[in-house]
Amino acid sequence: MPETLTGRTTSPVAAPTLPAGPLAWQRTNVIGTELVFAREHCAQGTAVVTGAVPFSMGWHAELDEETRVRELSVSCRGDGWSRGLQMHHTGGEWVIRADEPGTALPEIDPEAVPRLVDSPIFVSWAIRRLGLTTEPGPVSVPSVRVLVPSLELVAGTATYHMISPNRLRITGEGPAATYEIDNTGLVSYQPGNLRLAR
Repeated sequence: MPETLTGRTTSPVAAPTLPAGPLAWQRTNVIGTELVFAREHCAQGTAVVTGAVPFSMGWHAELDEETRVRELSVSCRGDGWSRGLQMHHTGGEWVIRADEPGTALPEIDPEAVPRLVDSPIFVSWAIRRLGLTTEPGPVSVPSVRVLVPSLELVAGTATYHMISPNRLRITGEGPAATYEIDNTGLVSYQPGNLRLAR
């Protein structure tokens, strides 16, 4: 059975220090690139993606000393449309504001680990935040995924499993995904979707 985050003592200090930006990931399923400038407690990213719905995206994240995302602002723009989302953790709950009136917002667990879909730095932060290793096996945590370009929020439970020191599998509230992880803790490759270009 996967271990849950509740009552689990993690050791973020033992995880490798993530490299500072600039970092770049190239999409392999469509034409697209994300450029990320990362620092110890904050990061910002910009992506341009083609495909069925071409869009540009900009985001900014603030993190605490344990690599937990505490603030996240995301904006997406396309042909004749734009939308934005802001998430802020007060210490006891997530406060969320969407630019589009009438947007349905799910109930989000206060300990939820945010993940901006197709932005791999968020996966790397989760690995460090949860102190993931191949032992003791799968770890299940509250999760909230931010879908792009809709910026819809999907709350649930995600299971992170370090299959090997350099391979992570995430299952749960969304499609299962496998990531190759380099020795610094960065996502280097996701089959059929993206690769680290630096």
